Amino acid sequence: MKRWVSKRCGADIKKIAARYNITEIFAEVLVKRGLYTWEAMDKYLFPDLELMYKPELMKGLVNAAGLLTEAIKPGTKIKVIGDYDVDGIMSTYILVKGISMLGGNASYRIPHRVKDGYGIRDYMVDEAYSEGAGVIITCDNGISATDAALRAKELGITYILTDHHEVPSENNIPVIPVADAVVNPKQPECSYPFKQLCGAGVVYKILSYIFERENNKSYIEELLPFAAIATVCDVVPLSDENRIIVSQGLKMLSDRSILKNKGLTTLLNELQLDKNIRASDLGFRIGPCINAAGRLSDAAKGMKLLLSDNMEDATIYAQELVNFNEERKDLTAKAEADADIQVKDFDIEKDPVLVIYLENCHESVAGIVAGRIREKYYRPVYILTKAENGLKGSGRSIPGYHMQSELVKCQDLLTEFGGHAMAAGFSLPKENLGKFRTTLNKQCCLKPDELIEKVIFDKEAGLADISKELVTQLKWLEPFGEANERAVFAKRGVIIKAVYMCGREKQIARLKLEDNGKVFDAVDFNAKNCTGSAVINRYGKDIWEAMKNGICGQEIDILYVPGINEMYGNIQFKILDCR
Repeated sequence: MKRWVSKRCGADIKKIAARYNITEIFAEVLVKRGLYTWEAMDKYLFPDLELMYKPELMKGLVNAAGLLTEAIKPGTKIKVIGDYDVDGIMSTYILVKGISMLGGNASYRIPHRVKDGYGIRDYMVDEAYSEGAGVIITCDNGISATDAALRAKELGITYILTDHHEVPSENNIPVIPVADAVVNPKQPECSYPFKQLCGAGVVYKILSYIFERENNKSYIEELLPFAAIATVCDVVPLSDENRIIVSQGLKMLSDRSILKNKGLTTLLNELQLDKNIRASDLGFRIGPCINAAGRLSDAAKGMKLLLSDNMEDATIYAQELVNFNEERKDLTAKAEADADIQVKDFDIEKDPVLVIYLENCHESVAGIVAGRIREKYYRPVYILTKAENGLKGSGRSIPGYHMQSELVKCQDLLTEFGGHAMAAGFSLPKENLGKFRTTLNKQCCLKPDELIEKVIFDKEAGLADISKELVTQLKWLEPFGEANERAVFAKRGVIIKAVYMCGREKQIARLKLEDNGKVFDAVDFNAKNCTGSAVINRYGKDIWEAMKNGICGQEIDILYVPGINEMYGNIQFKILDCR
């Protein structure tokens, strides 16, 4: 059972509600987003582009912009080297397109997930040199690639490093590659006010500085939508400047008169995304299609789509990406089912860390499967697959378990590894698998209460307290994403008056709930594991079966999100959890 935790609020709610002419419930929700000043609240409610920070505040940015400008004017060949995920593709596109708009000569290199691995390598520098490149600029990578930077220096290539990942260190001393310019808001002594930009956000800031100096605003509509896609898909916090990027980018993506990119327009058409595009569409529909090419084929196909200059070619590329994503879904579902079978054989009370070997799992979906198994069992999960030399794995963690640090403790069993607190990648000889599993569980310091998932809700509120005015105001919290989730409410002691099961597999429950003498509509899209599970735990399986046959009247507690039923126009409550 999950543990429900409420946020606290000590602000003057009435004063806030009066200032913005909003409901007191919405005012309380705003404060619980960490908005403790009028300035922070204004910026959150009105995410205008004019509130973006000055690019020159970022260490190394003015230098990088100057080097790019010097290379653009004489037509020097510029090589952009990105990454194979959505942020890497979007970063690469922003640079290539932006440099082209400025009259420069830019080409790109997207590393292959399997053949190259992550980040720039020294042989990529050699390739760029052989092509006559005078400048290399990295995006979404490079901060840990010291060899590549040294190779560029040996060959006399101007090397501009842009990244957003944590700066590596040795003995607590930061180690930054030697480059002509380094732009990364997380590097030491960088005074940029917001450190959580993704890779595309960083390069967007560089180009915005160059374009603004020329009093040219065309870059905003041309480049901002791609920074927005990357920001959502790279799962960086949707706060501060990221919130502005995504909010404004979504407006442009939703307006086809503004969106000029033929490739992206075609992909939106293929996915039947016509208007009112939301952050969830970026994260769960557009992003996975871009990512799928890198997982199952070559991520450069995503760049070919975005650089398409005619609708016929763009349609072919878009259809190919959609097909890749469908194949990826099938591979993921099969691997997830296989992983689930193995978990059932584990004693997860004794083995809180799940180490699962799936010999036939495609290595590119191992991380996705690890994430899904983690969500299902709320345990740190490592998924391993068969690789060319031994085993290769991806891990996904839970709060309180620093995955990269745990791998450091057993690095003698590994061939290579890397990552951070919540995710990691690694490889090891197959004969070390058993010892790897044993060691991880033996050294795990998670306490029993840390293996119970916490669900944070904003406020306990009766169903009758939720007005249409409030539901409208709650939409102002969008775009939703990392560190900016939907507002969640709790209500104890609601009475189930009716249950109607629907959906292809009868997995959806439409409910009538009574609260304080009034009856309200609610829906549970995961009835077996939510409402059904809660009723069975509280009253028994026979009662749940009886309720589905019309014999109701049981009392439960719910976590819910309010919304408007588009068909009937009334308020409907989406149930997230029950007990």
